[in-house]
Amino acid sequence: MTDRTAKKAAIKRASASARNAMDQLDADTLDKLTALYRDAVDGLHNIIDSFADSDSAVPFDTLQALLAAAESRLKQLEAQRTALLNSSMNAAALLGVKPFLAAAARLTSNIIAIPEQAITFVQRFVADDGLQLSDRIWRTDNHARQIVRDAINQAVIQGHSASRAAQELLSSGQPGNSALQAKLKANAAGPLKKTIEQQLFGGVGTPYDNAKRLFRTEINRANGQAYQATAFSHPDIIGTRFLLSPNHPKHDICDMHAHANIYGLGAGVYPQGKNPWPAHPNTLSYTEVVFADEVTDSDKQGKQAAISWLNDQPIAVQESVLNSRFKRIALQKGLLPATAIATPWRDLKPRLEKQGHNTDTWGN
Repeated sequence: MTDRTAKKAAIKRASASARNAMDQLDADTLDKLTALYRDAVDGLHNIIDSFADSDSAVPFDTLQALLAAAESRLKQLEAQRTALLNSSMNAAALLGVKPFLAAAARLTSNIIAIPEQAITFVQRFVADDGLQLSDRIWRTDNHARQIVRDAINQAVIQGHSASRAAQELLSSGQPGNSALQAKLKANAAGPLKKTIEQQLFGGVGTPYDNAKRLFRTEINRANGQAYQATAFSHPDIIGTRFLLSPNHPKHDICDMHAHANIYGLGAGVYPQGKNPWPAHPNTLSYTEVVFADEVTDSDKQGKQAAISWLNDQPIAVQESVLNSRFKRIALQKGLLPATAIATPWRDLKPRLEKQGHNTDTWGN
């Protein structure tokens, strides 16, 4: 084995090792993120308890102080979370260049600067929805603050109003009804704590859930950006392969990116600047270097457009990749352009209707 061949093999092995390390970094980071949100919820619980009276109700005259204390705890969470995100993105970017360190003498760019450049790219990257990382962080933080403010305001004010109503009824000699009795308990500490925990730390769509998605997406983006930037500094690397994770849960657009031979470099292999990774947020996929001598004559002759690859797939795979039954029908009718493969059906439907196609009748 020549020295050149040995170095190529070493880069391949180091790339696989770095992917495993990224999986571990992803898991460790999400565990730490979970702990931060758990601590924040516990902290908010303690704050609410500290303002509750002997009957476990939160008095109206403590409302502003309670809101300020809750806001302060959320700001602490934001600072801790941002620090964790920054450190994890840095670690991910360093893992991106690590496979190439042994071949640094053959690289033409300054490898030391690439991790920092990758992080800057992530921070400035504008997604299809027009948002940057800072916008997403702000939205997540604002959502959390709104949830906590609304829960506290509603509980305390509703309980206070019910208490005043009850007093007026008692003064007039009238009995209270069951609905009023329920409202009297609105400012109880227990239900308020439960509401905040469920809305802040619960399931899909909560600030915690959105933070997890943001972390996985941006940490992986930093890693992939650093990896590809370093890879194409090597003169023998012709492209990068869109590589599905072993934990890839189901068919989606990533399967097309990983299996279509669009550039004649082999299945899922793309030249510099053309790899569609990451194909969506929360991705579990990676990229892997491909050396020029790995591209076979069969790869070159097997070049195939993405639409052609889709047409060759079973119906179930087509629908999963396109994420729409109606887009699959458009494909079969020859009405789906390559530029619309990733376009949501809600956006594609009016375009087709302007062309005279009654999509409401499709599938009937």
